[in-house]
Amino acid sequence: MVLIVIGNIISFAAAVFLLAGCWTRDRDRTFLYQIFEAALLCLANVFFNSWSGITTLLLSAIRNWIILKNRFNERWMVFFGVAVTVLGLLMNNRGWVGLLPILATDQLIICNQYAKRMIPIKLSLLVNTMIWLVYSVMIWDISSTVAQAVTCVACVGAIARLKQEGN
Repeated sequence: MVLIVIGNIISFAAAVFLLAGCWTRDRDRTFLYQIFEAALLCLANVFFNSWSGITTLLLSAIRNWIILKNRFNERWMVFFGVAVTVLGLLMNNRGWVGLLPILATDQLIICNQYAKRMIPIKLSLLVNTMIWLVYSVMIWDISSTVAQAVTCVACVGAIARLKQEGN
């Protein structure tokens, strides 16, 4: 139980970055916040004993750094897609629940390559957050569950705002 509490404290800190990344209008800040979120959630997953989560989140932080530096291309997309899938499957110790981080991460890898405007980026983040929400419920990450539910609502609001502004 102590490990779950520690994991929830760390994932609460990650939730702050998740919300900030969803709400910001700036592309670079979105990816910077996602780097911090992924790194903290990677650490939290150590306490939740979810090795596929650790693996995919570590790769996500690295991928987001490459995106932030405008170096992400189709080669990187394929590399990270294969790495996430292979390493995630090899490290999976949670059965079907352990497949959710792989699915979420692969979804975001593809969207990061092809979504260039803010609305598709926010839609991608919304879908991704919904997958992670289910995962968080299943591993007892209450902090992330609440944050992801709020983030889904915030993403919908951000998308509506962007549409209203004509972005």
